[in-house]
Amino acid sequence: MASDKEYMSFLDKANQDLGEGHAAKKQQGAQGGSKTAFKTTDANTQAPQVIKQACADAVYVTDADEPFDEVSLKWDGSGLPDETEFATLIGHWDADSADISIMDPVDWDAQGQYSKLIEAVREATKGNDVRVYRVVRDETRCEYWLVSWEEGRIVGAKALGVES
Repeated sequence: MASDKEYMSFLDKANQDLGEGHAAKKQQGAQGGSKTAFKTTDANTQAPQVIKQACADAVYVTDADEPFDEVSLKWDGSGLPDETEFATLIGHWDADSADISIMDPVDWDAQGQYSKLIEAVREATKGNDVRVYRVVRDETRCEYWLVSWEEGRIVGAKALGVES
């Protein structure tokens, strides 16, 4: 039988933070590495209150349930950006060859789980067109950006999806 000391060592190892490697990778990216977090807000901008409220308890359900983040990015274009413009807007590390697809919210939310978020984005932009941008990060992770356009900015919510 194992001693208490060996058992505690086993538990400590089993409960070790697996994110340590990811944190180091993220720090490396911030210091000139290739892949970092995408930009969700610009300076001096905030998501509308209705979106903040909708994001407060919303979780995107995949292999790893992730919270939704508010989005508020300055946008000089009229209407929603295309895939390359969107990649540039969020600070994608390779905007010209980013794997981004545009989806209809109804197709993205076929089960109706996120209708509260979709309606919040639509309400915040006074009924403007709402789209979902699917941004591939790597083999198992995609970010889903539920956004719309209002004068001078793109607003909405985004969440990470882990799909194994």
